[in-house]
Amino acid sequence: RFKTMADNRRKKKQKSQQGFIQKDNQLATSGEVVVKKPVESIDPNDPYKKYKDFKWENPDQFRNGPMSDENRKCRDCICCIIFIIFFLACGFVGYLGITKGQPSAFLYAYDEDGKACGHSKGYENYPYIYFYSVLSGISKFDEDKAINGVCVSKCPDEKLNKAEYKNKNYILECHPTENNTDCSVSYLNYYESKVILDKICFPMSNDEIEYDNTTEVKIKIFDPKTGESFEKVVDKDDIQTDAVDTSKVYVLASAIGGHDNTQEASIQLINLSFFSQTFASWISDLNVTKYAIAGSILWSFVVCMIFILFLRLCAGVITFLIIALIQGGLIVLAVYFKFSIDDERSLEDSTYELTMRIFFYVFIGLSCAWFIFIMVMCNRIRLAVSLIQVTCKYIMKNCCIIFVPFLFFALLLIWIAYWIVMLVFLYSSGEFDSKSKVIASFKMDDNLMYCFWFHIFALFYMTAVISALSQFIYASSACIWYFTNEKGTEDHPIAKSFKRAFRYHFGSLCFGALIIAVIRFIMVILEFVKKKVEASVGKAQAKCFKCVISCFQCCLGCCAKFMEFINKHAYIQIALKGDSFCTAAWEGFGLVIRNLGRFSVMALLGGILSVFGTIFITVTTALVGYFVITEVDFFSSKLNSCVLPVCAFALIGFILGTVTMSIFSVSGDALIHSFLLDEEINKGLPKAFPELQKFMSEER
Repeated sequence: RFKTMADNRRKKKQKSQQGFIQKDNQLATSGEVVVKKPVESIDPNDPYKKYKDFKWENPDQFRNGPMSDENRKCRDCICCIIFIIFFLACGFVGYLGITKGQPSAFLYAYDEDGKACGHSKGYENYPYIYFYSVLSGISKFDEDKAINGVCVSKCPDEKLNKAEYKNKNYILECHPTENNTDCSVSYLNYYESKVILDKICFPMSNDEIEYDNTTEVKIKIFDPKTGESFEKVVDKDDIQTDAVDTSKVYVLASAIGGHDNTQEASIQLINLSFFSQTFASWISDLNVTKYAIAGSILWSFVVCMIFILFLRLCAGVITFLIIALIQGGLIVLAVYFKFSIDDERSLEDSTYELTMRIFFYVFIGLSCAWFIFIMVMCNRIRLAVSLIQVTCKYIMKNCCIIFVPFLFFALLLIWIAYWIVMLVFLYSSGEFDSKSKVIASFKMDDNLMYCFWFHIFALFYMTAVISALSQFIYASSACIWYFTNEKGTEDHPIAKSFKRAFRYHFGSLCFGALIIAVIRFIMVILEFVKKKVEASVGKAQAKCFKCVISCFQCCLGCCAKFMEFINKHAYIQIALKGDSFCTAAWEGFGLVIRNLGRFSVMALLGGILSVFGTIFITVTTALVGYFVITEVDFFSSKLNSCVLPVCAFALIGFILGTVTMSIFSVSGDALIHSFLLDEEINKGLPKAFPELQKFMSEER
């Protein structure tokens, strides 16, 4: 069998050489001059030497990819027209919201009778809202009671004396309501407050509260669960010392409306103190380190480039280590469960012994399957490593591609901001609900409800269109770069990709986005129906219906994931060949099926490296930021805690790492499509990069 394969390969090589000889003879007979290069000796230590000097026979043919702009046509124009109609409909819905909406209603706070503090008739002198039953509502798990509020002329900031107000209520300067006709608040629910947002009486922090040293004391209350402590101003009569450890003090349960557990009451008091002390200190830390946080964007970008360079140079070593670690981990787990079988056998626990034996056989099977998979897919793994190196090379040659996602992210933020503003206008176009509490609420009629559902669909559709554009830009620039023989930075593949997206293929991108938006919108409708059924018949009676709806949602979620996969490969085929969406989706799916081994190995290694890269970039960015804010006196001298700033550094690193790895993933898929098309166009002859030519000519 091996002899036959060798003979076939030799015959194929001879046939290709004969083809070149015939071509040279034809050129000679036509009168053209044929210049033959002298045969150079091949360095045995460099397997790619014979490919490195390759030049395209017709360089201009692939200057802008396999299909130039002159041969491209506008595709899926109907979908482009549908998007224009949709865009005009969004403008019409926004116009209705602006003309009929009452967004000013959200500028006021509303008491429990639905009256606007400082705005309704008779309430002009009561501009602030005070919640007079917060603690009693929370203790009884009554959300409606917890937000009962009254409009007051000023926010009370006095510290009440417990002996005086324990058995009587404090009288607020408020406008009476149906439930609170005398403007009274009990000692339990009273809190010292200050005005925030120019309309809400918010509790003061301990640092802002003045207390009487004769009857009150500021103590540290210890949390037994975390060991942390907080300072709190309490009455001396409410303090209880721990009987075992006298260094610990607790607040009596009766002081904050508890029942009988002093320790639990102290924990509740700690939770109430968190927002007034810890939250304020965190905000201060963010303000102190704001310049370091801004600078972390720069060094996170540098870390991304370092990781891409490292991956380009050491992709083979990293892949080998990952394979070895997985194989070693499976073997170690199998050995562990083998020893566990012997241990449980000595204890005569047959059930546990059987469980350990099952796990042992499972991991032995997984270890063997992984080893067989690696042996069978050896050449495909080598090809995937070469493609990963080429992908890293593409990102290094076109560093500007890193900034493209932020352009689309800014576009997405602008769209979401517009969508939220229009949602407020659209929602406030309904009839005002007289039962509004704190925030204005409205009732919508059928026509307004249709506009509301259209507005929700618009959110999904525009988001999907922006995502489709970004994926096409990544894929198209990678494909152009592949076929320009490493002249991507000179030919501006990113700018050409933007031109192609809007000039030729915007309708196809809208088609793919429409499919995703429809699926997501149906899932939202099913969720709305499920909530309506639960509200009408109760959760217990709606269990069967809820199960059916959940099954449909699960199926739709799987369909959405499948269509996202199809769309990604369709956009790559559109970038390569300029086909319509349906043709590109069919060809892309067929290409994946025909080359399932190559795509699966590339997806597996690419996914593992993407996760590893995101973690590496996140951790490195956070560590660099930690050393900056702790070693530089400008930050460390004013810092209370480095926890929140380090979390901000890690978040920035995670975002940039995710963006870089998403570009890496889409570009890798685009380059493997380009590689397969290159192989198809040239019938296996070496026409690609040195990293890939060996596989195209010898490893097919």
